[in-house]
Amino acid sequence: MTSFLSIPQYSPLLVLAVGLSTFAGLWGVGMALLNAFSLRLPSPWDHVTAILLGIQALSLTVQVAAVNELASPRVLHGIWWVLIVIGVSMLLVRTYFIPVTRSTLFSTCFGPAVLPMAIVASAVVLNALIALAPSTKIDELYYHMLMPSRIVADGALRFYREPFLSAIWPQMVYQISAAPTHAMGFPDSSNIVSLALSATLFWFAWRIIRANANSPTWTAICVASLCVGTYPAVWHVTAGAHAMGDLAMGAAIVAFCLGDRLLAALPPAVFSAMLSVLLLSAATSKLSLVPICGVLLCAGLWRFVKSESPLVRRQVALAGALPWIIFYCPIVWWTWTHSGTPFGPVLAGLKNFQWEKDLGGMPWFMIRNAAIGYSPLIWLGAIASIFTSDFAKSRRVFLACLLALQCLLIYWFMPYDLRYLTLHYGLFIVFGFFGPRAIQERLVSARVVFVAASVFLIPWLAIQFYYAKQFFLVSTGLEKDSFYQRHVALYSDFIELDSLLAKDTVLLAVVPGFRISAVYAPRPIFFDPVDLPAGKPVALITLPGALDASMLLNSYRIADEIYADSNAVIVAYRTPGRAPLLGALKVVKLVATQ
Repeated sequence: MTSFLSIPQYSPLLVLAVGLSTFAGLWGVGMALLNAFSLRLPSPWDHVTAILLGIQALSLTVQVAAVNELASPRVLHGIWWVLIVIGVSMLLVRTYFIPVTRSTLFSTCFGPAVLPMAIVASAVVLNALIALAPSTKIDELYYHMLMPSRIVADGALRFYREPFLSAIWPQMVYQISAAPTHAMGFPDSSNIVSLALSATLFWFAWRIIRANANSPTWTAICVASLCVGTYPAVWHVTAGAHAMGDLAMGAAIVAFCLGDRLLAALPPAVFSAMLSVLLLSAATSKLSLVPICGVLLCAGLWRFVKSESPLVRRQVALAGALPWIIFYCPIVWWTWTHSGTPFGPVLAGLKNFQWEKDLGGMPWFMIRNAAIGYSPLIWLGAIASIFTSDFAKSRRVFLACLLALQCLLIYWFMPYDLRYLTLHYGLFIVFGFFGPRAIQERLVSARVVFVAASVFLIPWLAIQFYYAKQFFLVSTGLEKDSFYQRHVALYSDFIELDSLLAKDTVLLAVVPGFRISAVYAPRPIFFDPVDLPAGKPVALITLPGALDASMLLNSYRIADEIYADSNAVIVAYRTPGRAPLLGALKVVKLVATQ
């Protein structure tokens, strides 16, 4: 697997360089596409839309190559280099953006705004140190990074039944776009791309809030509220699509709320295309966002149905539909033809989501995550945006209904985890835009700002630091193997198996109740016997007692023992101070019965 093979060449500096280069390429390619379709957007909307559009374009390119079984490492290398050349060239043409950014930042680093700006900088640095570390979060190791790794290994798109979450291909667009960097031997660079997307969200919030003549101090406190807490330190620094989804949905909510102001500068069709790209990117980050993205897109374009001419309505409808037709329909159709449903295992059986709900725990789990994951200002601001913000009451009622709909989806189908909510970032930015002047007038002295930061920001920054310090040594190149030993479950066993197994062996993992660090397996790994390739030697990874010795696994029979470890690290945690879960592990040979 790509992550196992990349361990010897892991370097924080190279991971940073490849990740930032990839992000710059995505940004520039998106700008080129906006120019090609004559979509002239004001800043910061042009940059946010371009970045998200670049991800969609790269993912589609990889999909086309993989569907045609052309996704060899050489071809994926070529796709990455084309991305970099086109993207960076386009950014060089638009160098006017750099001085605007500098002057905006320098103009705010005075007076009471210094403290919240320092908190923002500290939070971003902490997140960067986490992102530079080798990937160890189990969601990424189990399925997020496994998908691009399999594309590289197969040179094609193959439908695998397990892990079932990665079999929902329409929500794996971001992960597919990571295949080129996996092929290059830098799978962890996706963490840096996610970090850059997170930083883009913070920058976008700054530009939007400051644009309404809000004070620098108010703006800095709002942005700092987005930066602190464990949520950005856990979910915005990994190979998952969380940062992309938060950026896209946050920008879409703001665009919907500020639609009248945007339409003063944009033609209806251009606004429609921009909103469509934002919501498409949110929908491809989590399947659970598809319903509210569809509703929000229809609501955002309804104003044109009521007030514009038939020609304009057709243009708006076409501009809103094209991004979904071009970027979403192909992967939905491919999933449908290979699984029988457009969303893989989801429509085939909603019981899978109930299994996920068990992982999430009871509602207290959501309350705990809300308390340590985010500054309380996020929740206060998100709620206040609905009840007190200075924009149309009908839109505020609509947003309240949208929020209620997403809460119901979480209650019925999803784990009790606020990362599935997603709407709160956009609502908070809207609140910051319409920031109450009475509060801003009080933020004029360093003492008041210090008290506010001490109550609402610094404690969550301290939690962030406590969580991040476990990554400092590996991210600065001062340790390596010991980090893998501590944070990757079965790492020592995988090293042993690499020397015991033949090169063409494949692994079948049957470990009920546990997620395997699949992307670090020394051989291609599968979780359903039906997915096993024909004609390959098969080794079964399991726990003693999980299977009966006489059991048949899709025409395979359990044979001789290959390896055993009575004290294996079955589960490793990133929670500071939490001891790993140890257990017995057994690896046996499987023999075909036919």
